Amino acid sequence: MEFLRILVIRHFTEVLGMRYTGEQGEVLWFDDGLNKVAVGLYLSELYEEGELYKRVAALAGLEASKVYLAVLPEGAVFVDPRFFKSQGVGLVVVDPSRGLDGVEVRIYAKARQFQAAGVDAGKLAEAVKASVAEYLREQLKALEASIMEKVRKYLDQRLEEFRRAAPPAQEPPRAVQEAGGPPVLDNEWVRILRSRGR
Repeated sequence: MEFLRILVIRHFTEVLGMRYTGEQGEVLWFDDGLNKVAVGLYLSELYEEGELYKRVAALAGLEASKVYLAVLPEGAVFVDPRFFKSQGVGLVVVDPSRGLDGVEVRIYAKARQFQAAGVDAGKLAEAVKASVAEYLREQLKALEASIMEKVRKYLDQRLEEFRRAAPPAQEPPRAVQEAGGPPVLDNEWVRILRSRGR
């Protein structure tokens, strides 16, 4: 049994290029990039069709991107390829009589979607909602600033055109004459103050 387990691990790591991460009971775990791959081992002398499909159901419930079931050549007889393909479960046949080349993937598993453990969909939705709201606020501020700048430029341009088109304004008459002019000297108080200063 241990030899068969090592054959499966060798095939998935060396031939398929996955990284072995450990095992839990009869399930071997591999990493294929960012995907988790689970390989269930059902390497028995006697096979029961009901037990085989129970193991397939158990594998389908695992949180893995791809799942495979490893059986001996005697167990491959009980496998319905259409069912395995429709469920996305792969089939690996392990033949110890062929030595190191005794592992063959007969049906490749399809990538599946699964909900990662510990991820709360409500919290995730709230985080996405808050992030989108913040982004929209920033975009609205930028849009408002852009519109205000365009309005300011437009108003400045129109005012300048209006100033150019308007006739020059006449200067208002001066109420106070400059110092030293005749009207200031005609003032009676100025004469009195000037006479005292002499």
